[in-house]
Amino acid sequence: MSQTPVFNDSRGQLVQFRFRRIRHIKSPSAFAFLVYSFSNPDYNKTDDNSAEKEPKTMQKRPTSYEVISQPYLLPPRFPVDWIENFIQRDADITYLHYHNCLEIGYCCEGSGVFIVEEKILPYSKGDVCIIFPGQLHLAQSVKGQVSRWHFCFLDPKTLLGTVCPQAWNESAPPGYSRFTNIVNPSDAPEISLMAEFLMKELGQQMTGYESAVRSSVWSLITLIDRIINPLSDQAFEAEAIDRASMNKISKSLEYISQHYMEPIGIDALAAACNLSVTHFRRTFRSCMGMAPLDYLIHVRMQMASALLCHTDNSILNISEQVGCATLSSFNRHFKQRMGVSPSKWRAMKRQ
Repeated sequence: MSQTPVFNDSRGQLVQFRFRRIRHIKSPSAFAFLVYSFSNPDYNKTDDNSAEKEPKTMQKRPTSYEVISQPYLLPPRFPVDWIENFIQRDADITYLHYHNCLEIGYCCEGSGVFIVEEKILPYSKGDVCIIFPGQLHLAQSVKGQVSRWHFCFLDPKTLLGTVCPQAWNESAPPGYSRFTNIVNPSDAPEISLMAEFLMKELGQQMTGYESAVRSSVWSLITLIDRIINPLSDQAFEAEAIDRASMNKISKSLEYISQHYMEPIGIDALAAACNLSVTHFRRTFRSCMGMAPLDYLIHVRMQMASALLCHTDNSILNISEQVGCATLSSFNRHFKQRMGVSPSKWRAMKRQ
């Protein structure tokens, strides 16, 4: 489109949009994808993966990813939509999207990684994803494989009416940005079981399924609340400061997510953010709770854990795939973070 209208977005920021139609998703009640970018005279669509692009900041996302709005038109009487057996492929993540409603996903098979805002979260079979309205996200399967998901999209406030927990009367409960987003059945088996039951009811749509869905959604958000509430008790006033600091280091997070399998030095990460090494290291630790290179090792070990569970690749091959210089360093870092050796981890997860 030739015009670039100016709007106030949902966070009250004045932004200029450029729209173009991408494609229609399979779900019949969803709009066509709309791509927008913050007004930037140097913006160039031909180099989305460059870590040197000018920032297009929105909330806490990696700055050079394209952003796609995927709103859902949910029926007011029963505001739920769902996608069955969605196949998540292994294509590189070059954009992030967001919705106007709550997204709940259940991983039926496969493994990979979700990027949610600044977080890089591995997933595997049985995991549940909880994506709040407006959160930027996208998934990628392990290279050479696909994963299969069920997803539902819903409006808890309208669906549950007066029985909806008060914290969910807004678009998202307080403290949601600190939530992990990927819930493992070993950490919260009741959430995994309830999400699986929800997807089964939506798939079979037997007599009374709408009541069963409402009941399971109420149970799910109550369980999620129990996880979020302690997080919201933390220094909530620091949220705005956290976002400003996160924007400063977001290019380094993007770079790590795309190049974790390559040698990466602190100087390159600081330069990507246009910060001195000292300022970058201090800001990164404040935001992420660890040093930049420790975070790089963390990402590598998380990706390795998924590869160990869901591929038959040798441990040496996996160590090389995630960028470790030697097998001995890989084994040492893996045991430090996961508590057991790579071979024992693989055996435990395949029992």
